[in-house]
Amino acid sequence: MATGKQAHLESVRDIKSKFLAVLEGMDYCMDWKEDPAEWSARELVYHVLETPLGGVHTLVEGILSGEIKEYEIWSGLTNITPERTEYDIAQINADIELFFQSLDESLSGMSDEDLETKKVMMHQRTREVDEERTLNAIFERTLDGHIRDHLAQLQALRDALAI
Repeated sequence: MATGKQAHLESVRDIKSKFLAVLEGMDYCMDWKEDPAEWSARELVYHVLETPLGGVHTLVEGILSGEIKEYEIWSGLTNITPERTEYDIAQINADIELFFQSLDESLSGMSDEDLETKKVMMHQRTREVDEERTLNAIFERTLDGHIRDHLAQLQALRDALAI
C-alpha cells in the first residue's frame, strides 16, 4: 500500500476519474435539484473546485512557495458565477481536468517531508475553528473527506435521475 505523497497522488487520480465518470451523461441536468434546499450538480462541482477560495490546488501551490501562511474556509458556498451558469459539460469537464492536473503537478513536485513540515493556519469561519494544518492534513481532509463526500452527493443526484 502506498503512503505519503504516492498515496495522495493515487487518490487524486482515482477521484478525478470518479468525478468525471459520475457527471457522464448529466449534461442536460447539471442544474436539476431533487429538492430546492439541495445543491445541483453544477453547484457541487464548483463548490469542490473552489473551496477554499481559489481551490485547494492554488492553496497548495501557495503553501509550497511560502506565499500562503494562513487561509480561510467558508462552508456552504456554491461558488457559482454568472459565467459558470452558462458552462456546458465540456467546459465543466475542462475545469475539473485543470483542477486535478494542477493538484497532481503540485503533489509531484513536493517531497514526503513537505507533507509534514509545511504548515499553515486554517480559519474555518463558518464553524469558528482555527487550527494549524500540515499539507498532509489538508490532502487527507480534502481528498478523503470533502471531495469524496460530495462525490457521494453527485452519485445520489445521478441515481435520483436514473442515469
